[in-house]
Amino acid sequence: MLNLRPVYHSTDVGVKGHVFVCTLALLLRRLMEKETDESFESVFEELKELKVNVIDLEGEKIFQRNRLTSTQEDLLESLKVKRPPKILVNPE
Repeated sequence: MLNLRPVYHSTDVGVKGHVFVCTLALLLRRLMEKETDESFESVFEELKELKVNVIDLEGEKIFQRNRLTSTQEDLLESLKVKRPPKILVNPE
């Protein structure tokens, strides 16, 4: 059972949507903790350091991510998430 506090949306659909998204977020959080054997906070702190630089070279966008730490690589593997490419040119 989830404890809910009042949510203020103008329609019942808005309230149901809000609760649905919150439930999905909780499920994702629990799955991340289960798959990594780490707290959500530690996983989040580590993965939030992933950064992307956008380079505009004569109208062509180049996306370059920073180098992954070994911990980040381990977390992505545990979560069954493919490692993002180092460089991506004009993704459409």
